[in-house]
Amino acid sequence: MERGMKVVVKSAWMPIAWLFALSIVLGGCVGPKIAADLLGKVEPNQNPICSCSYEIAATIDPRINNYEGIDGSVRESLDIALTEAKLFAPDSVIKYKIKADILVASEAAWSFGSFNGKLSIRYTVLNPSGQELLSTEIYTEAGSDKMIFLGAARHQRARAVNISKNVLQFVERLRTSGVLT
Repeated sequence: MERGMKVVVKSAWMPIAWLFALSIVLGGCVGPKIAADLLGKVEPNQNPICSCSYEIAATIDPRINNYEGIDGSVRESLDIALTEAKLFAPDSVIKYKIKADILVASEAAWSFGSFNGKLSIRYTVLNPSGQELLSTEIYTEAGSDKMIFLGAARHQRARAVNISKNVLQFVERLRTSGVLT
């Protein structure tokens, strides 16, 4: 009789254990957030370089699983970095178009460390008349810069750090390229 009770008790706890494990896994898959603390470190210009404004279009290779909303995080991070850098006039009706095509976005499935990942984005800058001024591909590898106990949060931070690192390199390349007028 005692043996049967143990089986009943174990089987009663199994669904709860699976539910707990599933909630931890799914809780970590809410998508990358942005690393605003890193994006705010961009060196701002005293005055805008360009008298025009900008619009951003971010796309992702369809072979990449985008359940995390990587394209949205790239778009938002790029907007914050460009605003902080003050490269463009904020209220102009005339706009440059900046395209960010995400070519590679991979990250370790699980890690005891920082979830190092790879990110490659091809940036294209078009002037208001549609002429291509700059096309550059930036490849970065980065992981979480903070020691976070929960793996899902560390994974999320790693993706945000890598996106920020990539975007900041592009903003600096755009600033020094001489294509903005």
